[in-house]
Formats: sequence, C-alpha cells, structure tokens
Amino acid sequence: MEMLNALEEEVLREISAEEAWGHVEYLSTLDKTSGTEGERKAHEYVRERLREYGIPFKTYEFDSLISHPKKASLRVVSPSTIELECITHSFSGQTPEGGLEAGLIHVEVPPGTLHRGLEGLVEEYERAGAKGKAVVVWGVASPATVLAAQLSGALAQINISGEDILHEMIVTSVWGTPTPESSLRIPRIPVVSVKRMDGELLLQLLKGGDVRVKLEARVDTRWRRIPITVAEISGVEEPERFMLVHGHMDSWYLGATDNCTGNAACLELARVLWKHRNRLKRSVRIAWWSGHSTGRYSASTWYADNNFEDLDENCFLTMNVDSPGVKGASKLTGGGLMGTLRFVEMIIKDSVGVDDVEVRSYAMRAGDQSFYGIGIPSIAVGAAIPEGSPLRGAWIGGSGGGWWWHSAYDTIDKADRGNLHRDLRMITLAVFRSVNLPILPFDFSMVAEEYERAIAEIQTRAASGTFNLLPLLDRVRELGARAERLKEATGQLCEADGEAAREVNRYLMRASRLLTSTLYTYKGRYDQDPAYGIPVLPALREAERLSILDPESSEARFLKTMLVRNMNMVRDKLKEAIEALDEAYRKASRAGKEKMGL
Repeated sequence: MEMLNALEEEVLREISAEEAWGHVEYLSTLDKTSGTEGERKAHEYVRERLREYGIPFKTYEFDSLISHPKKASLRVVSPSTIELECITHSFSGQTPEGGLEAGLIHVEVPPGTLHRGLEGLVEEYERAGAKGKAVVVWGVASPATVLAAQLSGALAQINISGEDILHEMIVTSVWGTPTPESSLRIPRIPVVSVKRMDGELLLQLLKGGDVRVKLEARVDTRWRRIPITVAEISGVEEPERFMLVHGHMDSWYLGATDNCTGNAACLELARVLWKHRNRLKRSVRIAWWSGHSTGRYSASTWYADNNFEDLDENCFLTMNVDSPGVKGASKLTGGGLMGTLRFVEMIIKDSVGVDDVEVRSYAMRAGDQSFYGIGIPSIAVGAAIPEGSPLRGAWIGGSGGGWWWHSAYDTIDKADRGNLHRDLRMITLAVFRSVNLPILPFDFSMVAEEYERAIAEIQTRAASGTFNLLPLLDRVRELGARAERLKEATGQLCEADGEAAREVNRYLMRASRLLTSTLYTYKGRYDQDPAYGIPVLPALREAERLSILDPESSEARFLKTMLVRNMNMVRDKLKEAIEALDEAYRKASRAGKEKMGL
C-alpha cells in the first residue's frame, strides 16, 4: 500500500459520521420525486447547510420533460380471468381509454444480445413473433428491450421482476432532454411490470396455449421546472482546473439509500474540503442533480450542454456518488477510465486499510455519466452487498444491490451509519488525492491495451475477410509505446516542477478528451448516446453485423462505407492523442534536463 500521508490522515479525521447521518435523517423524511415540493425542499436544505458552512454555491433552474407513473392494471382474459398486480413506468406509452387487449408471447433475450447492437435485440423480438402482440420478458424494465419491442411491432411489454417486489423504472432510451431526432425514441407502447410469481404464472399459462391479456397504463409526462445546486471550492494553485463530484437529489419515494446517503456524503465532503481549502491545488465542484429518476439524467445533461466550454477546458475528472452507506454492503469496489484503475485501487486500500478490493475499467451508461461525450473520464469508489446475501436483489442497479432499490421499502433502516463513514473515507480521499496529484492519474498504456482488446474482439466476432481492423493496431501500439515513454519522464517530476507539471497535465487532458470520447461513445462530443449499454469502441462494432450480410447486397456495401469512415475517425483521433502525449513528453523531459543542469 502507498499508505496515507500526514495531510491525508488529517483530512480524513475531519469526517463526521454524526454530521453526515444527520443529513440522512432529514432527507429521508422527504418524498423527492422530481418536479415536486419535496425535491425543492431537499435542495433548499442542502443550500442552507452550505450557507451555514460558508461554502459558495450556484443555483440553476430549467424546464425538464419529467414523467411520473400514475396507474396501471393487468388482467388475463383468456383462457381464464385473473387479475395481476402491476405498475407502469416513467415515459411508458399510454393505453387507449378502456385499456388495450392483445395476445401474449414470451421473448427470451439471450445473454450478450446487445453486443450485436439494438438490431440484434430487435431480431430476437421479430424471431419470436412480437408484432401485434403483448410481450412478456424477464428482468426489470429497460430502455433497450422496450425500444426493441416497439421497433419489432409489439403492442405492449410486460416485465417480470426478479423478486416479489416491483421496482420503479424509466423506460425511455433518450438521455436527457430530447432533441427532434432522439424524441422519436420516446416509447409509444405501454409498459408494465409484474412480480416474479405473477410472471411465472403468465409463462405457465403460455405453455398451455394461447393467452390474451388486457392492460392499462397511465403516466403524467410534461414539462416541469427543476433545480440544480453546485458548490464550488477553489484550489489555490490552479483554481480554473476542477474535479466534478456529483449525485442525484431526486429519488423514488423516500430513497434513503438511493440517494439520501449520497446527498449527505456530498454535503459532508463539501464541509471537509472547505475546511482544508487552502490545501487543494485544484478546485472541486460538487453538484446535486434533479431529473435523474424521472427525467433520465436531465439535469446533468443540461449542465453538460450549458457549461460545455468550461467543462471541456477545465474539468479533468468526474465522480458520481450514488448509494453509499448501504446496510450489508461489505464488498469494496471501484472503477475508472483512462488507466486510473491502480490509482482507484490504492485509494480504497489506503482509506479503509484492506487488501480485498475489486476494481475494473468501465463506462457506465447510467448514473448521470453525462460527460463522456465531452471526453471527461470518471472514477468511482463504493461498496456492494455480496452475492448470496439475503439483502441482495436480482437485476438491481443501485442501493448497493439491495432488494429494496427503487421501491417504497428504501427507508432509513436500509442505511448504515458505519458503512457511510467508511464510504466517505473512500470518497474524500479519492477527491483530495485527485486534485492534489502533481501529474493527473492517467495511464495511457492501459488505454492502449483496452483499444487493442476491443479491436481483437470485434475482429474475432466478424467473419474473416469481411472487414479488416488490424491496420488500427499499429497506431494503437504506437499509442502504448508513447505512453510508456511518457510515464518514465513524468515519474521524475515532483512538487517543485509546478509549471512543467501544469503543461504536462494540459496535454494529458487533451489526450483523455480524444480517447474517452472515441472509446466509450458513438455520438461524440456534442450529443448523447442512448441510455442503454454501449460497447467499447462503438463506432466499429457494426463490423460484427457486416459478417452476416450478403457482401454483394446494398446493405453490406452501405455499412462497409460507414465502417471505413468510422475507422478513419478512430485512427485520426488516435493520431491526435499520440501528438498530445508527445508534447507532454517534451515538456516533462525538458523539465528533467533543467533539473540536472543539462
């Protein structure tokens, strides 16, 4: 372990579990559904605490398209009459007055289907005969399956929960406020969810022959005014450079672990950092978003859109704080992009004093990660409930994996004061260390390895000879070699090399912009990808589909043209990143020679 230095020890000792828990106790009394008075009260509470601590902050409001589920019903009308409990979801399509009646079919979605893109998922629905039917599928309601059902001509979708509890969800694939283009993906078909036992009953009925169902879904989707709060703690050496730490304020019901504990952690983080603000090299912004759960990350997307230039020029890293302090969450986890895995692993080990940590490179297409397109990488630290625990649910995306996620059961008894203190230590050290490192914690040799793995995977999945991605490997390996050379040069820089380090970091940020955007997004810098899983290096993933098409068909020729252009784009971005690393190397080498008097 690197272990904590004296200053880090002092900062972490400042964390008050009592202060943080007091925030949880208040916030978990409010229903913070986005666009409601409860959400507004929660933001005002945060602002009052910031005023009390003396921390400067900015407030924003904007109009967001917010969707509140209202009522739903589901009845089997043939071969017998059975009433089933169900709920509908944010942005579900609505049934006509009196409901919708349709024949029922079951669609099985094989693991890894989305590797073939949305087209692969649609093919599964079409193969099952979804057109003109109500479809029943396993799993919490997801934007990808709902869109696939709609594109295949299904009339409705029924989702089966993994347990006998119903989880609130949002089923649009549109990330943030829609554009004219993305608004076409807002669901038009009604979507409901049933408990596991009722879903199993439907599947059993289907084994006996034709089944008809009648369902109703009503939602209240309209423009609502929602707030944002952003605390600003300036660093003393590079105040213009900042790390953005954020979490969502709105929740389903009381949302004690999703995300009152996260809101409280952000408040306590702000208090601690403000007290030690004269020890921060760079700045920290801490944001409390709205529109997360019923607006599909609308506030963070609005902030990205309306602060684009500032974020692009000055934000070097982001971290989302969601669901810390969960009861039973003992599995320590973390992740990061742009080669930050070793950095994140040491943060967790040093702050908590353990060796058993699981870290992985990941690009979440969830959790207000609205900044990848700009090219800003992220890191994450946290804890999850281990597999096999009675507290762990099936297909759960938040609350540390707790079965109560996105339900009325997410109350304060599901939070844990001791675990919140532990998680706050990880969060605080992650931010404090990130803003104080002389050289930003990016390891581009690891990024080159990730590019190489992605290219090899795509080439393997594509039939031999249909499209050749291997020429890209030369450029990727060049990126890796330049990154290794740069690591040696920057390893010799120290605190005394302030100006040189700032110049090096400027080029590291440039490289991270190019590589994050290309590796983890398809739409790129000025738009948002759909809100479902995006594979690494998405611009080239269509090569897998090319292999199953008739090479003489127009469809194959059109696709190949697109792939050639996309490969040109990726190669060009890699070239620009290499040039940025070369500039960083020259700055670091010059500083090293000057220190030696050469």
